[in-house]
Amino acid sequence: MDEIKVLEYRNIRVLTTQQLAEAYEADAQIITNNFNRNKERYQEGKHFIALIGEEKADFINKNQNDFSSFWKAKAIYLWTEKGAFLHAKSLNTDKAWEVYDHLVDNYFEAKKPLTQLEILQQSVEVLNRHDREIKQIDTRMDKLEYDIPMYGSEADELSSHVKRKGVSVLGGKQSEAYRDTEIRAKVYRDIYDQIKREFGIYDDSGRPKSYKALKRKYIADAHELIDCYEAPTYLVELIEAANAQMHLGVA
Repeated sequence: MDEIKVLEYRNIRVLTTQQLAEAYEADAQIITNNFNRNKERYQEGKHFIALIGEEKADFINKNQNDFSSFWKAKAIYLWTEKGAFLHAKSLNTDKAWEVYDHLVDNYFEAKKPLTQLEILQQSVEVLNRHDREIKQIDTRMDKLEYDIPMYGSEADELSSHVKRKGVSVLGGKQSEAYRDTEIRAKVYRDIYDQIKREFGIYDDSGRPKSYKALKRKYIADAHELIDCYEAPTYLVELIEAANAQMHLGVA
């Protein structure tokens, strides 16, 4: 088939009815008749573009050497790749299907060389996309990083914080309550138990796990909980009773 003059409308490659007829070796009126008989199958903007009024005038002026005779036409129909397919289907000849395949490979799919500006714009788009993807990966990694148990050093710091709070609650290291290993152990255990309850540190069967299983994303909250810890009434009474004995002994 002869080389077809490339036509574009709003950056979409199209063919006129006459071009399509010549390519398919059919009469232009047959193309028009097939369209009129099957209008319900054709969607404007998808299969064809109908130019009228100023749009028609602009198109003719832009392509005046080839389409000056179109001034008398009420409308100019431009056919897209999908419109060319429907016409090939209506004609259903070997020639039409052969030409349609050729049009797809060598006309509709043919790409114009990119300008330097277009190359630059595409490069910027690729870099921006990569930047977004990297940020998404970093975000996922951060979430994963903070959704794992504490590191050893973080667990040690939490344990030290519990001990410091326990010493304070017991009345200091010189207090009788602190020297009483049973009371001291109960205070530490109660602090750890509150941490486990607050942050759900339990196994699948509902049994409490080691405080070291605390997820990293909760570390700051756990330290705040320790700072705000208050011993329950029964422990307060044990501590006060033990420390009262110390004062009595001094007296």
